[in-house]
Amino acid sequence: MVGLNSSKYQILMKLPTHLFHYFEKNSEPLQSMTAQGFDKATEIQKNITKGFNSQRPPNYVELRFAVEKRLKSAFESKGGKPKSPNPSYFTLGSCDWVKSCYDDPSVTIIPLADVDPEQLTFTYPDSMVSFQFHDEPKLGIYRKPCNGQVFLLDEIMEVIDQYGLPSEEKWQNEEASKYDRYIEVQVWDDDLVKLITKGY
Repeated sequence: MVGLNSSKYQILMKLPTHLFHYFEKNSEPLQSMTAQGFDKATEIQKNITKGFNSQRPPNYVELRFAVEKRLKSAFESKGGKPKSPNPSYFTLGSCDWVKSCYDDPSVTIIPLADVDPEQLTFTYPDSMVSFQFHDEPKLGIYRKPCNGQVFLLDEIMEVIDQYGLPSEEKWQNEEASKYDRYIEVQVWDDDLVKLITKGY
């Protein structure tokens, strides 16, 4: 376990214990599209022909780069010092719905307690959705005050206390929670990524 002070350890005890990263089984985990640059990322997206990820809007890559820039800026404004220029994306706890994004899904699971808490940020829900709800007036029915914000480990617990953890039951039965599929975790640590890709 990464060294934690007592308050952050208590926070971890109240959260789902593991982070889940979903990806195509025939590829490597934690391959950052944005780390490849805009042109390569565009090519990668064009080559996705199956699964929900193939249905992304035409301007998805442009939006992805813009949102990632906002994530990093918000993290740094809170005193964060990312070890990686691009985050790796996880869900806080499992989310079976995410499997539908892939043609042949696989998953890498790591204990939350094994990640440096100083290299974590969170959005509620998925970062693309969160910022879209914040920016688009026409999506006001789904907007929550937490949308468009980036949270540190000690802050996300307050958000969960207010809105609860996303669940399949909620998003299937509550219109206001229709797109709250999971809490996204951004890990800003290349060392962890290298460890995972070598067979964590």
